[in-house]
Amino acid sequence: MSEKSEIRSDKMNELLLNEASSLLRQVAGNRRADESKKAVLRRVGREVKDWTASRIKDVWYRDPRVRLRANEVEYLRTLVGQRQGLEADVDELAALRTRIARLERLLEATDPALSGPMLPADRQSLGEMG
Repeated sequence: MSEKSEIRSDKMNELLLNEASSLLRQVAGNRRADESKKAVLRRVGREVKDWTASRIKDVWYRDPRVRLRANEVEYLRTLVGQRQGLEADVDELAALRTRIARLERLLEATDPALSGPMLPADRQSLGEMG
């Protein structure tokens, strides 16, 4: 291997390593106040299948000796994408609940006969439907 191609390979690996480290941190999410770094890495290990604890730690800290394959980075991208999809669903549900509460208040203001015990019963039946 020529010196130029070796330098190019090292730069490419550095870019992959930086991206992989960033993706691992996104998989980890926010660290709780009572959670140690070791606990965070252990938690990430439960989500990142087929990676050893030492590999996770080396990628997390961007150890330059680590060589990543493109499929490993793609796997991390997929994990982050799934997590973001779940967070979007939760945000959408919260927005929907807020909108329902606002519409209930508007309905109560326009027709007081519709307020009271009828709305909570309707809400309960909707909750039972899923």
